[in-house]
Amino acid sequence: MGLQLADKLNRPQIDLDDFHFLPNWVCKDPKLFVSEVNSAVDQHESWIVSGGYHSKLKATLWPKADTIIWLDLPLHIILTRYFKRTYRRVRFQEPCCGENYETLGHVIFKDNMLLHILKTYGPRKERLADWRYNRFADKQWIVPTNPEEVRKLIDDVPQRKPLCA
Repeated sequence: MGLQLADKLNRPQIDLDDFHFLPNWVCKDPKLFVSEVNSAVDQHESWIVSGGYHSKLKATLWPKADTIIWLDLPLHIILTRYFKRTYRRVRFQEPCCGENYETLGHVIFKDNMLLHILKTYGPRKERLADWRYNRFADKQWIVPTNPEEVRKLIDDVPQRKPLCA
């Protein structure tokens, strides 16, 4: 969704996973990660950031945003998308998260994203409510709750010309 919005709005898209992971799935030092993300954002007047990294960026990146789009999709949709995306990445060796590739061993044993999704689904919903109505209540919030709302959001965004010619 971030790429589609960035394309329509003609804004740079910053994918946090690309900043977070070094080759071979090594996580970047948290201070370096935060510094590099903020440096990338600060280079632009307007931007689209994909990803959350809530615990690492809540004090620096999140306050800079004027609009937050938080996908609050049902668990069955998240899991379906996870399985399809993971199958595609493993089967066709698609790069992701910088220069990395998912393998069956990585998905099952090293970085079990399925367990992560299941473990964080409830706390994520609680965080959404807290941040939306308390911590970042001054932001404009868009919270699609199903794929149709996501498609409509993207379709309704007007095409924009470049910021600079």
